[in-house]
Amino acid sequence: MAAEKRNFHEALEPVVSWDATFAIARLTNTERYHPECLAFEKRLQVESVLSVVNELVHNELAFFIVKAALAKEGRVTGEHWLDVKRNRLDVIPAAMLEVEAKQIALDRMTLKIPFSETLTAHVRQLMRDYSLLPTDAYHIAIALEAGINAFVSLDEDFLRVNGIIVYTCIP
Repeated sequence: MAAEKRNFHEALEPVVSWDATFAIARLTNTERYHPECLAFEKRLQVESVLSVVNELVHNELAFFIVKAALAKEGRVTGEHWLDVKRNRLDVIPAAMLEVEAKQIALDRMTLKIPFSETLTAHVRQLMRDYSLLPTDAYHIAIALEAGINAFVSLDEDFLRVNGIIVYTCIP
């Protein structure tokens, strides 16, 4: 049995864990699914659903913003973004204003849940059982260990996991 897939208009669970794909699309108005994610986040608020994230979501959001800044500079200079990272030490500090602003916005919309000491074994098992990438497995394990089985994600890999509910706007 796979995850239960729900669209953004179906019944809501009382607590929903955001993964980074959703958080990035919600906080970045140039992302493909931004309007749908914005509307869903507003629905979560209106219906008093508790939205949660973990530190990995903050980490992936920061990486997304920093990489975009490095890639933008690379297009100007004709360099790969990793070369910009090595050669232009001013780009990351400049991007931190946006990182911090979006992380503060994320904190206003969500509650951050902590990692447990037994998390690594759970992550490895999820990776084995469902062929998940490590970051996806961490998001799922952290939420499950906190008793949360409902997720909002634009990553269809979540749909392979038994016993969870996945809200997505992807058909």
